Amino acid sequence: MTVPLTKLGGLEAIRIRYVDKTGKIYDIEANEGDTLMTVATSHLVPGIGGDCGGNCACGTCLVRLDQKSLNFLNAPATTERELLDFLGVSECNHRLGCQIALTRDLDGVTVNVAEAD
Repeated sequence: MTVPLTKLGGLEAIRIRYVDKTGKIYDIEANEGDTLMTVATSHLVPGIGGDCGGNCACGTCLVRLDQKSLNFLNAPATTERELLDFLGVSECNHRLGCQIALTRDLDGVTVNVAEAD
């Protein structure tokens, strides 16, 4: 059975599942264009700080995504890649949540709150 999407601000919501470091699940609906970081911080998902306000400067919104979801995203820009390198993140499935704007393609994505190596 398919659950119909709710409408946020007149638009169909995008469903996101966050999994925190303890394994607790947070199912959240958000609007297209919101970032993974702003959605997580506005819903108090533990482990995502967004200390720099989404300016790709702190790394406190580090997340891990599956390859299927990553296929819908552009490669990290130079600033994000440099910060990921600085954080010691060697796996290619780590990204900064502040740099990922939600699109319809990401509906149903599972986002794991990550830690730097």
